[in-house]
Amino acid sequence: MIKRSIIGIGYAALAAGAFAQSPTVRTADVSCLPNQLNAPLTATVSPEVPGSSVRLYFRRLHPEGTFYYYIPFHPAGGGNYWTVFPKPEDRDQEQLTDEWWEVLEDRDWMQGRGRQWLENWMSSIENEAGEYYVSVHDATGIQLARSPIQLVEVWDPEDCQVPLTAQQKGWSENLTVGETASVQQGKEVFHWLCDGIVTRIDPDYVYRADGYCRACVVAFIPFWVKPVAGVAAGAVIAAAIFDGDGGGEPPPASPSQP
Repeated sequence: MIKRSIIGIGYAALAAGAFAQSPTVRTADVSCLPNQLNAPLTATVSPEVPGSSVRLYFRRLHPEGTFYYYIPFHPAGGGNYWTVFPKPEDRDQEQLTDEWWEVLEDRDWMQGRGRQWLENWMSSIENEAGEYYVSVHDATGIQLARSPIQLVEVWDPEDCQVPLTAQQKGWSENLTVGETASVQQGKEVFHWLCDGIVTRIDPDYVYRADGYCRACVVAFIPFWVKPVAGVAAGAVIAAAIFDGDGGGEPPPASPSQP
């Protein structure tokens, strides 16, 4: 009897462990992303898995934008998490082709919809849309669960007002972006602005400074800013911008391309 009880307890422990490794993920509704601005996202994980991490996987809806990127979530207690999307680059939506349709027809967000719906929808929007999902990973990076892949439109900021909290604003200015393929290293985050992205994680989970976006910042130090010994370049630029006698308007610069 004692032996059977021990065996029963062992099976119960295994079952409980298996359950603990199978969380569910729910995300808040995201009606839009503001063009060239950040937007927050919240998610709930239940039950939480000790040592796990939560990630926002995202990409733009473009036939060449095959690979996802991801941004870590921050815990808020009680199984709740938050993070921030990077800023979408200003891009027109590509129209559907036969080859692209074969890729998109099996997307989660296409359930119950057909090609004609997708063609009509793509023709009706101006800005390139985005796709995203939220996933939970164990300490080794193995995915334990994910939410469905969702489609989100990118609207002009005046039509998509999504204010950030102070914490979210701080994170948006110091984003860490994970890569899912080696071809992403040393390149732009495809069709997202550099603004706020400071760190990358490669597919082997090695952190590094974002060389591409930092190079953009260096490349666009205006010619009218003269270097000053012992003063940081950022401070020099800021002083020049706010100096009423700075010599007129600086030349325009793109935050996404070096």
